[in-house]
Amino acid sequence: MMRMQKLKRSWSILSIIGATLLVTPISFAVNGEASSAASSQSSQQLGDQSVEDMVAIAKAGQQNEAINDAIFGNEAITDNIPTLGEASAEDSRSQSEVATAEPRQSTAQGVDSDKLILNSPVVDQANIFTPQEKQLLTQRLRHIYDQGLAQAALVTVPTTNGMDIFQYSLQVAEKWQLGNKDTDDGLLILVAVNDRNIYILSGYGLEGVLPDAALNRIIDEEITPSFKQGDYAGGLVKGINRIEERLVADPDVLAQSDALAKERAQQQNQAVGDSPSLFGTFLIALIFGMFLTSALGRILGSFLATGGFALMALSAGAGLFTTIFMAIFLWLFLISRGGGGGFGGGGAGGSW
Repeated sequence: MMRMQKLKRSWSILSIIGATLLVTPISFAVNGEASSAASSQSSQQLGDQSVEDMVAIAKAGQQNEAINDAIFGNEAITDNIPTLGEASAEDSRSQSEVATAEPRQSTAQGVDSDKLILNSPVVDQANIFTPQEKQLLTQRLRHIYDQGLAQAALVTVPTTNGMDIFQYSLQVAEKWQLGNKDTDDGLLILVAVNDRNIYILSGYGLEGVLPDAALNRIIDEEITPSFKQGDYAGGLVKGINRIEERLVADPDVLAQSDALAKERAQQQNQAVGDSPSLFGTFLIALIFGMFLTSALGRILGSFLATGGFALMALSAGAGLFTTIFMAIFLWLFLISRGGGGGFGGGGAGGSW
């Protein structure tokens, strides 16, 4: 009896083990079939994709990889980011384009000087300013007036209709009666855009601090360079700032500054004109020297011609070293070419 129970128990255990072994292959088979089905389905889906879709997917994957690389320190995507040098080059090209810009032309109609109406410190009859530019220029001129320095106005016109810009400016200033009657501190800046002319007219009371030479320097150095680039407002702001600097400066300082500027201008003009003037003096001395050596002899004629050349050159402002060098050259040339009087063919001969 006991043996039968043990056999039954052993049989039960064997049955359980056998069932377990049978279930495991079935599970593996089921999973394998599921995996195969998934693979087949994936292959079917890939097969349904077009070539364009596959290329797009590949590009998206490459972009994701580049982004991930950049985040973790790889510079794969920095090739498409402009470097500092490239940015500087682009800025240089932009500045070059601005520098070579042609001055703008006005499409507004011309107006006679007696038809202009002074309703603001800035009368933009040529329509070349933006509202912001006109506001800035108005503020600058009002600032000068509020300080009691001058009553200034700025006028732009397309053209003066053939009239001289000085006469046009004078008529406008007289009609508007710019400036205080007692101090005569009126100031008018007139720009004829299409004529490419500008004139700054100052009252008698401002001529001490704004002489013609100073106004010409302001126009040449500050205003016209910007005008040539088409920047009318920028040039006028610079010019007005320079005018204000002179109006508030000490008169003695201005006098010294103007004297230095005048001296520099004279030196520049002299440097430009020295060579032609000195060369002309040398030619004159050479021609007269040839006549003198023929009439007075080589030594005396050369001495007089060389001495005269040296005196003329030094009085004209030529350098001492240059004058001495050219005088020596002139002396050697004249003394070596011979001299004495000419012969007319008369005479007499004899023998013994």
